Amino acid sequence: MTGILAEGRNYFEDAAYPITARHVITSSSKEPSHEHDLTEVKHAHDFCELVLIVGGTAQHWLNGDEFPVVAGDVFLLQGMQDHYFHNRDRLEMINVMYDPEQIELPENRLLKIPGYCALFLLEPVFRKQHRFSSRLHLERLSLSRAERIALEMVGEVEHRRDGYESALLGKLIDLVVFLSRSYQETQSESNRSAALLRVGSVISSMEQDCARDWKLDDFIKMSRLSRSHFMRTFTKATGLPPFEYLIQLRLQNAMRLLRNSRLTVSQIAFEVGFNDSNYFTRQFSKRKGASPLAYRKSFGSDL
Repeated sequence: MTGILAEGRNYFEDAAYPITARHVITSSSKEPSHEHDLTEVKHAHDFCELVLIVGGTAQHWLNGDEFPVVAGDVFLLQGMQDHYFHNRDRLEMINVMYDPEQIELPENRLLKIPGYCALFLLEPVFRKQHRFSSRLHLERLSLSRAERIALEMVGEVEHRRDGYESALLGKLIDLVVFLSRSYQETQSESNRSAALLRVGSVISSMEQDCARDWKLDDFIKMSRLSRSHFMRTFTKATGLPPFEYLIQLRLQNAMRLLRNSRLTVSQIAFEVGFNDSNYFTRQFSKRKGASPLAYRKSFGSDL
C-alpha cells in the first residue's frame, strides 16, 4: 500500500458497530462530497467497501490497473487495496462500508448462496486477472432496487433514529442477498463470471452439506474446470485446498454440536461427515488445541 490509509474510525459513527453508507456525487467544483472524501485520492481502507455506481462514468485505478466503471457496476473492495477514481463524468455512487470482523453478518448462511461466494469471495480475488469482466452489472430495474436499499442505509446514518444500528445491519444483509441473487441471475454461461459462479456453487454445496462423502471429481464436475484449474482457483479464493476447507467446515459444525447438543463425540463425528471417530478426535485436537471432550467441558457441559 502506497496511498493514504482511510481508517474506519473516520467513517463509522460508532466504532463498536462499524457499518455506514455515503452517497458520493461528483460536483463541478470538485469539492469533496463529505468529510474524508478520498474519491480522487489514492487510498486504501482498513474495512470493506461495497461500491454501487448509480450514475455517470469514471476510470477506476486499482492496485496499478485501470478499469472503466459505468452506472450499474457493483463491486467489493476488501480493504488494504490502493484505489481511486479519475476522469469522472457526473459520477454518482453509494459506498457501503463495513468491517466484517466486527459485525454479525450471518456468514455461514450467506456462504450457502452460490452468488455470494462468487461476488463477495471469488470476484475480488480474480478481478485483476479477469480485467474487471467478472464484476456484477445491474440493469435499470435491479439497479433501482439496490440503490433504494443503499439510500435507506444512507438515511439511517444521517438521521440516527433509535435502532438505526440494527436497521443498518438488516439493510446490509438485504442488499448483500439481493446482489448475490442478481449475480446468479445475470451471468451468461460463456463468460468468466459463470466460471466463478460454478466454483461458488462448489463452496455453497459444501456449506449446505458438509457431511456428504464428497469426492474431488464431484467438485470438478460442478465447476466444469480442469482438475489443476479448479484446485488453483479454489485455493486462491479461500486460502485452503478443497478438502482442508471441508475439514475446517466439519470441525466448525462439530464445535457447534459440542456446545449445544447432547450427542456423544462419536455421534457428532458421524453427523458432520467423519467416518472414523478416532480420526475426528485427532483432527479436532490438532487444529483446535484441545480434544472434543475438553472443548465441551470448557463450556461448562459434561454431556
